[in-house]
Amino acid sequence: MNDSIIYFDCFGGISGDMALGALLDAGASEVLLREQLRLLPLDSCTLHVFETRRHGIRGLRVTVEVSGDQPHRRLTDILSLINNSGLSERVKHNAEKIFRRLALAEGRVHGISPEEVHFHEVGAADSIVDVAGTCIALDLLGAGQIYCSPLPAGHGTVRCAHGLLPVPAPAVCELMRGLPVRAYDVAGELVTPTGAAIVSSLACFSTPPEMYAGRPGYGFGSNDYGFPGFLRVIRGSAGGGVNRETVFVMETDIDDMNPEFFPHLDNLLRTAGALDVFLTAEIMKKGRPGTRLTVIGPPGREDELADIVLQHSSSLGVRLRRELRKILPRKSLTVDTPLGRARVKIAFFASGCHRVTPEYEDCRRLALDHNLPLAAVYEQVRRAGEAAAGQCTR
Repeated sequence: MNDSIIYFDCFGGISGDMALGALLDAGASEVLLREQLRLLPLDSCTLHVFETRRHGIRGLRVTVEVSGDQPHRRLTDILSLINNSGLSERVKHNAEKIFRRLALAEGRVHGISPEEVHFHEVGAADSIVDVAGTCIALDLLGAGQIYCSPLPAGHGTVRCAHGLLPVPAPAVCELMRGLPVRAYDVAGELVTPTGAAIVSSLACFSTPPEMYAGRPGYGFGSNDYGFPGFLRVIRGSAGGGVNRETVFVMETDIDDMNPEFFPHLDNLLRTAGALDVFLTAEIMKKGRPGTRLTVIGPPGREDELADIVLQHSSSLGVRLRRELRKILPRKSLTVDTPLGRARVKIAFFASGCHRVTPEYEDCRRLALDHNLPLAAVYEQVRRAGEAAAGQCTR
């Protein structure tokens, strides 16, 4: 069940190995992680996990030992490696999302398309293990909502495949676009491209909702900058009552675009992380019929989603504002019915009552498979969800 809340507290920065170490320390099973990593065709890699202490703080350190020479991979090579593995669809989706975001950032830096990017450090086998391992660990912890603190920016220089570069590295600056960043007077790379890609792809940069805090995890990287430079992960479960979180609302009014293009734009926005997209009919100046496009998204994604609207619609500008939204604690479950398996969402009220909502696409599929009315299938799935809801807590 994906009902845990995960909070990345990037006090000492974030990298791929720090993220994986912190998630393991927060309770992700190392045994199950190793089993799933063996599904990747990377026989030359050995994962090492060991306890360490720095400046009085205990945590985990993760390293990946790579034997033999590793090729410099392109995006298509990495995606093929991941998608042809036996990993779960959710893990594949998240890992692909991270690498696509990395390729987009590197492409912007070098002035080429993401497909042309020739990865060096990020394409190495150890970085692939860090990303895939982090996605697996999040899945093992049942991460339903992921939040992240502002990212710390150090200063100085870092040496990489392209030579000596300033800190933050150019790719990191691209990945930080639109995200909250705080300056640290630390000479060193606190946020790596892999670390920035993980949280910018998967996390909301806002205050986590009310939750019951669970076991914290501490992950350390390879560098020691003279202070407890750990990444802390806090795993929690939804608290009682209604959760509150901040979202941004983006609007634009359009009266000169082919309406056949709106579904394509909707899909692009949702794929890029929009929480909701909807259209409202309106009368614009000179009595012309028009459409208001509204996009709701998590803080930190404004620039990316605005770029999509401006590039793939006829809009010349967008309006942005922050709003508070209240959401009920909820769980997603897969239930068994005489017709087959289907997903349901269970929302919990402060009074102790709950509401079960079957997943429409699953009900539609079962209705077609069994040639039954959709309403009848919906009711069977809802009853199975009610039975499951009585056995779980929020």
